[in-house]
Amino acid sequence: MFLELVSVGDLIQQMLDVFYEQELVATKLTDRNDFLNPTVKEKKRFEQMLDERVAAGLNKGIEVLMAEVEFICATTQNVEDFNPGATGIAISKLVDVSPTNTAVWVVDVVSAHTKMLVGSTDKNMLDVFNQEVGLRLYATLCKHLKRQRISVAGSIRLISDMNLYFNFIQTFKNQDLLQYFSALRELAQIYLISPADAKELAAIIADTERFHGIFRAEEVYEFAERRADWYQVKNRVEKAMYGYGCLVM
Repeated sequence: MFLELVSVGDLIQQMLDVFYEQELVATKLTDRNDFLNPTVKEKKRFEQMLDERVAAGLNKGIEVLMAEVEFICATTQNVEDFNPGATGIAISKLVDVSPTNTAVWVVDVVSAHTKMLVGSTDKNMLDVFNQEVGLRLYATLCKHLKRQRISVAGSIRLISDMNLYFNFIQTFKNQDLLQYFSALRELAQIYLISPADAKELAAIIADTERFHGIFRAEEVYEFAERRADWYQVKNRVEKAMYGYGCLVM
C-alpha cells in the first residue's frame, strides 16, 4: 500500500512538473530562476514535503521490520545453538555446521521485505533503503550476540550464521555496508580459539585492523566476554593484552 502511495506521489509530481513547464514557464508567467517567486517556492516546498513523507514512511517500515527481527532472535534462538550441552542434554558427536534456524528465518524475512521494493521504486531510493536496513540489521545482530553464551564447539554454527548474513548483504552490492558484516565474520572467530591459546585470543582482540576499523579493541573485548569459558581464560587474556600495550581497561 505504501509503495502504491509513493507511485501516486511521483505521478502527481511529474504532472506538476509538466504543468509548471508548459503553462507557467513557457508562457513566461513565471521564471524558474527566480527563487523568490511564490510559484517556485511553493513547487520546491511541495517536492520537499513529498520527500520527507516518503523518508518517514520508509523509516517506519524499517523500524517495524527490525522489531520483527529482534522478536525472531529473542524467541527462536536456542540456548544450545551456540553452546551445546548448556542444558545438560548429551552432545551429539556429529557437529552441525549449518546456520541456525534463527539466522535462516531472519534472512528470509529481511530478504522478502527488501525484494518488495525492487521494480517498484527508483534505484537511488532502493540503495538508501537497503543500506539503512543493513546498518540496522548489523546493530541488531551485535545486540543479540551480546546476549548469548558461546562455546568453542558452538562457534561453528555462529560462524555459519555470520557467513549467511554476509552472503545476504552481498546481494545489496554495497561495499561500505559489506565491511560491517565482514567485521562480524571476523568477530565470530574469537569464539573458535581454544582456551589454551589465550595469547592468540588477546592478539586478535587487540588487532583492530582485522575488523576493518569497525570494532575498537574495547568492543571486541566485550564480545569476548560472551565466551562460555571466559572466566577460565580471562586472567591469561588480560595479562597478554596488557603486554601488547594496545588496550587500557
